[in-house]
Amino acid sequence: MSDCLIVGGGVIGMMSARYLADAGAQVTIIDKQSCGMESSWAGGGIISPLYPWHYDDLTNELSQASQLVYENLCAEMQSNTGIDPQYVRSGLLMLDEYDSDSAIKCMKKFNINYTPVAQGALFSNIAQVRNPRLVQALKADVVSKGVNIVEGTQAQSLITSGSRVDGVDTNHGQIFADNVVVCSGAWSSQWLGLTDEIFPMKGQMIVIDAVENLEHIILDQGRYIIPRKDGKTLVGSTMEDIGFDKSTDRKVAGSLFEFAQTRVEGIKGKKIIHHWSGFRPASRSGKVILGRDDKYNNLYINTGHFRNGLNMAPESANRIKQLITNE
Repeated sequence: MSDCLIVGGGVIGMMSARYLADAGAQVTIIDKQSCGMESSWAGGGIISPLYPWHYDDLTNELSQASQLVYENLCAEMQSNTGIDPQYVRSGLLMLDEYDSDSAIKCMKKFNINYTPVAQGALFSNIAQVRNPRLVQALKADVVSKGVNIVEGTQAQSLITSGSRVDGVDTNHGQIFADNVVVCSGAWSSQWLGLTDEIFPMKGQMIVIDAVENLEHIILDQGRYIIPRKDGKTLVGSTMEDIGFDKSTDRKVAGSLFEFAQTRVEGIKGKKIIHHWSGFRPASRSGKVILGRDDKYNNLYINTGHFRNGLNMAPESANRIKQLITNE
C-alpha cells in the first residue's frame, strides 16, 4: 500500500507525485489512459496566466511561485532523463488589455512589470515549454524517483470508512493508500462528487510552418501565437463549452490561421501542419480547487486549473505536499 495514491497522471498529478516522492513518500499514480495525454499534452506551454487580472489572488500566487522554479525544474528533469522540455524565455508581447484599470491594479499588486513597445506591452520574463516534451520528461523523472504508474486504470469511486478514505475503486479493482490526491482534471466531477463542479472547456489549436523573425509570444483577444524551439509556430486557442467532444472544425482552424495572419507578417502562404483539441478543467466558480477535502481528512483535491494547469503545477504540487507532510 502506498503512502499516496494520485488519481490522474497529467502535469498536475505527476508534478504532485514528484514533490511527494522528493519528500520521501511512496507514491502511486493511476490514469485512465496514458499519463500526460489529455490537457497537459494539448496546451500551448506558456508559463503565465496570460491575463493575470482575469483571475483571483490564489491563481496569481501559484503562477508566480511556479514561474520562479520552472527553469531549474526543467534543467533537473533534463539532467535526470535526457529529455529536454524545451524551456525558452521568449517573452510575451500583449496587444490588448494591459492598460485597463483592472490590469494596472493587478500588476501593481503582484509587482508585474512590462516594457512599453510600439505594438503594446512586452513582458520579457515570460517563458514557455513544449508540452509533449515536458510530460515525457516528467513521467520519466517520477519513475526514476520510484513512483509507481498504473495506466489504463479508471477511478470509479472512493473507498471510505467514517471520515477517512481507504483508497479508490477502479475498473481493475481496489487500490488502497494512506492518502488520496485527486488530480483528474476535467473528469474530476464524473467520478467524485465535488461541490464546485468541474467541466471541460474545449480548446482547438493549430501548428504552422516556421515564421521568420517571430521572436516573442504574441497575445491578443485571448488568442496567442507561439514561436517554438523546434522552428514551428503554434496558434491557439478557442474556448468551447460543449462537453467532451474532441472533434476539430476546419472553420475554426481557418479562424485561428486568419488571426495569426493579421498579426504577424510572413504567415500568409504558410501551411497548417496539424490541428487538434483538448479539454481544460474549468470550475463553475472559476477558481482552482486546491486543498484538503472538507469531509475526508486524508483526501486532497488538486484540480480546476482551467487554462493554467501547466503554469501553476509546481506550486500547486508543493502545497499539496505541504498539507500531506504537515509542513
